Amino acid sequence: MYFSHQSIPLDSINFSPEWNLHPWEFGVIPTELQENFTQNGIIHPPLVIANSENAFTIVSGARRLEFVRRFTNSPQIHCLVIKQDTPHHDILTLLLADHNCGSQLSLAEKARFVEIACRMLKMGEMVAHFQQKLQIKNGRSTIPSLLKILQQKDPFIKEVHEGRIQERMVFEILSLPEETDRLALVQLFKDLGMGDGKQKRFFNLIRDIAFRQGSTICSYLQKKEIADILQHKELNIPQKIQHFGNLLQQEINPKSSDAESRFVKQLRSLELPANHSISHSPSFEKDEITLSITFKNFAACEQYLNK
Repeated sequence: MYFSHQSIPLDSINFSPEWNLHPWEFGVIPTELQENFTQNGIIHPPLVIANSENAFTIVSGARRLEFVRRFTNSPQIHCLVIKQDTPHHDILTLLLADHNCGSQLSLAEKARFVEIACRMLKMGEMVAHFQQKLQIKNGRSTIPSLLKILQQKDPFIKEVHEGRIQERMVFEILSLPEETDRLALVQLFKDLGMGDGKQKRFFNLIRDIAFRQGSTICSYLQKKEIADILQHKELNIPQKIQHFGNLLQQEINPKSSDAESRFVKQLRSLELPANHSISHSPSFEKDEITLSITFKNFAACEQYLNK
C-alpha cells in the first residue's frame, strides 16, 4: 500500500500545480462545486504526497483543499498521503484513479497527464502503462499532437477542456500555422455554439476561401459582411449560422448559389402539394431533378399508383 489516511495541517501542504491536470484553472472553484462542498462537505479526501515528515504537495484535489483553506476555519484536513519513496509510475496511477472517480478526463487533461508522465517516465514506459487507460490512439503523431494542445493560449485549451471543440476538429485547427487563425476559429465556434458537423463544414469553407483570397483566416473573419452577420443584434444564433453559411457558400461557389436561388424560385412557382417535394442533384452537377411524394401508408401509395 503506497498511501495512508492521515489528518494533516493545511499549512504543511504546498499548493503547487506540479501534478495538477488542469493548471489553466488552478485555484478556481466553480460556483456549482463550491455549493456542493458547502452543502455536503469534502466527501472524497484529497491526494497528497509526503515530501518529508511534515511537508506535503498536492497530487489531486486542489479544489477540495482550496475550499477548506478559503471557506472553513479548519486548520487540518483528512487526506490520502502517498509515501515519499513511491515510484513515479504508482503515483501517476493513483493520480489517474483519483480523477476517474469523478469524471472522465477531457482531451486537454489527457494531454496534461501525458506531459507530466513524460517528465517522470521514459516514453515507451509511459505508452505501455497509460495509453490504453487514457484511451488515446496509437501512432507516432499522437503524443506530439496531444502535447501541442498545451502550447496554445488559455482560451484554446479551455474550449478543448470543456469539450466545445470536437476532438477531430482540435487537431484540424492545430494544423493551421498561425496562432491568430487558431484562436479566431475557436472564438467563432464558441460564439455560435457550433456542434461537430457544423464545425467541420465551416472550418473547411473558411479555410478554403481564405486561402483562395490570399488572406489569413483571422483577417477573413474580420470582413465587414461577416462582422455584420455575427454582430447583428436582431438575429438569433441559428439565424446567424444560416446567414453566415449562405455567405460562405456564395463565396466558395457563386454559380451554385445562383442556381440554388433560381431553383427555389421555380419551386415556389409550382405550388406543390404539401406531400410533394423536389430536389436537385448535388451542386447542380446534373440537370436532373427528383420528385418525392410522401404517403401516409402503403395502401395510399398503391392506390395512387393504380390511378
